[in-house]
Amino acid sequence: MGEEEKTPDVSEKSGKKRIIAAVAAVVVAIAGVGGYAYASNSAYDSYESRVESAKESDSKLVKKIAEAQSLVKATKESDVLDKTVLDSLNKSLKVGESRKGVPTSSHAVKWNLWSVSKANASVSNDMTEANDSINAIGKAMGKVEASKTAKQVKDAKDALDKTLTDAENLYKDSEGKVQDNKTRESLKTALDNAKKTSSDKKADVKSLTAANDTLSKAVKAVNDSKNAKAQADAQKQAQEQAQVQVQSNGVSSETYSNSGYSNSGGSYSNNGGGSYSGGSSQYTQPQNSNNCTQYGCNGYDYRKDFDSAGGGTAPITKDNINQDGSITIGGDSHGNMW
Repeated sequence: MGEEEKTPDVSEKSGKKRIIAAVAAVVVAIAGVGGYAYASNSAYDSYESRVESAKESDSKLVKKIAEAQSLVKATKESDVLDKTVLDSLNKSLKVGESRKGVPTSSHAVKWNLWSVSKANASVSNDMTEANDSINAIGKAMGKVEASKTAKQVKDAKDALDKTLTDAENLYKDSEGKVQDNKTRESLKTALDNAKKTSSDKKADVKSLTAANDTLSKAVKAVNDSKNAKAQADAQKQAQEQAQVQVQSNGVSSETYSNSGYSNSGGSYSNNGGGSYSGGSSQYTQPQNSNNCTQYGCNGYDYRKDFDSAGGGTAPITKDNINQDGSITIGGDSHGNMW
């Protein structure tokens, strides 16, 4: 007989299985280490990329905060229609200030997957908050700008409405009082256009201001025309009064009588004894104001009187006629006093 074929026993089979299992465990272990290293490297690369993005967001946040601060500084409460928009912007600024900067972690080591993942989450959260603040501040700034514009529109409309009221009153009161009526026609046209602009809810500051300027110019033109007519009327009245005065004074050939004066050809004579010659510009003063002549005053003639001795009285001359009309007489022809 030939040799019998041998079959492996149980112990031999068990040894082979243990060898295979050990080899498999080594392979799994090697694969696990490689996978962890790959995951760690990937997480760290993502972390570094997010840090750069976070820096960009932080730079934008800093810039937006500076713009908002400039807006707050340049805006007073009286510049906005609703002052609460300024309060909202200031609150957004405070939040934004607290979110400036990028968090860093010294524990974010390349081979520590847990620390890298934690740092990555922190940077991502910071970047999200920075972007949220940028948007919030931007919206708050937009509301401030809109409120400022609304206030400017309101002020422009109020100014136009006031000019409208004054212009309407002027148009009514100026009828027949202007030198050039075309100015009133222009004012009426400007009034109609201004009313349309004022009632337009979409009118902006530019259109409201333009309508107000046009209306103001038309008002000025009417006022100037009123003043010109008033001045012309005053001059005409003054000329008429001067003409009446000339007529009341008369002309040079007319004769006036007043207290014994007469005028003829520019020469005046006074029945009291004075005379004025316009041609010679000379005036002769009478001896006194009692109509005296060289022979007596008030019709008295000394030549008809005789004294007690039968002699004539002393002649009356300018030397013995007093200013009040009385006469100072010396003695008679025989030396006797009266």
